[in-house]
Amino acid sequence: MARKSTKRKPAGRRPKAPRVAAAGGGKGEAAARKPEASGTLTVCLLSPHPFVLDNLRALLDRPKFRVQAEHVEFLPGQGGALPALPAAQVFVLDANGPLRAVVALISRVRNEQPGSRVVVVSEEFAEEVAFPLMRLGIRGLLRYADATTQLAAAVLSVNAGGYWVPRLLLSRFVFGILDQPRLPVPGEARKLSPRELQVHEALVENLSNKEIASRLNLSERTVKFHVSNVLAKHRVRRRADLILQNYHARPFAPPEKPSGE
Repeated sequence: MARKSTKRKPAGRRPKAPRVAAAGGGKGEAAARKPEASGTLTVCLLSPHPFVLDNLRALLDRPKFRVQAEHVEFLPGQGGALPALPAAQVFVLDANGPLRAVVALISRVRNEQPGSRVVVVSEEFAEEVAFPLMRLGIRGLLRYADATTQLAAAVLSVNAGGYWVPRLLLSRFVFGILDQPRLPVPGEARKLSPRELQVHEALVENLSNKEIASRLNLSERTVKFHVSNVLAKHRVRRRADLILQNYHARPFAPPEKPSGE
């Protein structure tokens, strides 16, 4: 007896948001569901573009996330016209607006949700935009082009206290701060032994294990042991995280304006 074949009608596609890659068809209904399981991570999306919100939400359509999307309008001198910020552990902020308004919205998130983390997404991150955000303590910077494959991982990493910043941008930021005078991290002397303090000093200067061994007249194996201890005591996994942590521990002083302005 021949089986009667049934053809499924192709699902209609939602219009793609400009510059943000869609996560795949048929995500709209699934994205509206909120996971019931405990231990889910609450995420709030903030953007002036509905299509961007739809695509970002689809990218986080996983049981481990409970996502809420909020439409904001960046106004001159304001951090987005939003009546009240919902409670969330991580905010994903679309930075397609004036830098001043983006910074104001970040400050508002920090004030209203002090324990939350922030991931900023944008078309590109020029240094004059990214560096002020990193100085504010933003740990996640993600380009639209990378959001399709990296957004979920970035949210999880930033929520865990890590960093998610393009490698080249992070390197330029690190090398830029290495030339500035450093202040000791509060409580650092209580955490580290004298030898670990020396290794910490070298790590913040971005020296390799071989260079540290030469400076301190130690074997590379011994240096590796001390490096692991220093990173563990500062609760970071990577050297770049240690450098950024050291930078963020300093009081922030805005750059001086040239005379005559």
